[in-house]
Amino acid sequence: MDQQDLLAFEKFAEYITLEASRIILDAARNDLQVETKSDHTPVTLADRRAEENLRRLIEKEFPEHGIVGEEFGETRPGAEFRWILDPIDGTRALVAGVPQYTVLVALEHQHDSLVGVIHNPGLDRTMIASRGNGTRLNGQPTRVSQTRDIADATVLCSSYSGLMKAHPEQCTRLLSTCRFAPGWGDGFGYMLVAQGCADIMLDWGWNVWDAAPLKVCIEEAGGCFTDWNGTPTIYGNSGLAANPALHRQALEILGDAKS
Repeated sequence: MDQQDLLAFEKFAEYITLEASRIILDAARNDLQVETKSDHTPVTLADRRAEENLRRLIEKEFPEHGIVGEEFGETRPGAEFRWILDPIDGTRALVAGVPQYTVLVALEHQHDSLVGVIHNPGLDRTMIASRGNGTRLNGQPTRVSQTRDIADATVLCSSYSGLMKAHPEQCTRLLSTCRFAPGWGDGFGYMLVAQGCADIMLDWGWNVWDAAPLKVCIEEAGGCFTDWNGTPTIYGNSGLAANPALHRQALEILGDAKS
């Protein structure tokens, strides 16, 4: 695919992401109408309305493309191109009033993300990447950090309690080795890694809509994005993002955990 086509997809992805952001911010100012899903995670009216609007805009512009989203599943599964949507990544943060939730949009082709957008409505930050075009935050190029030793690294995670329940030994080793380990991760944490503000981000137990835009954003910023087995994929049950040196060290610590 030529770079002009990719940039056109980028522009469209940014547009629909910002449209979703407007819906979310309006709901946050009024009534979120929080419910609990069958998996015990929260969902709001804003999640559903934002995804509905994302789907409507995609179907109008690219009726032949497939769509998969957290709230409404998959359409046209055999399509060559597929849009992958998480209307609000970090709904718990939104409900708590913490401005670290994000809108995640990716365009997938041949089982990998070509284009990724991570938008943070609360702080008005938009990260965009596409293959061969680098990663940009509000229009400025970003790169992962240059930290070389995990003992000096800042490590982020969406849920330390979840990781400790699933893999206590590996997580204890990693957290006791690094310099600093703050929380509230989700897509926002991967934004921080891709711009060099944090060094490592990891997750366990997620879906393709959680991962799809993150991979291209991290890789185009010079980093590595894999599951805990070291496989570069958006389809794993785990995620690990870092610069190449720290990624190798983190994999050694997490290596006996299975995705």
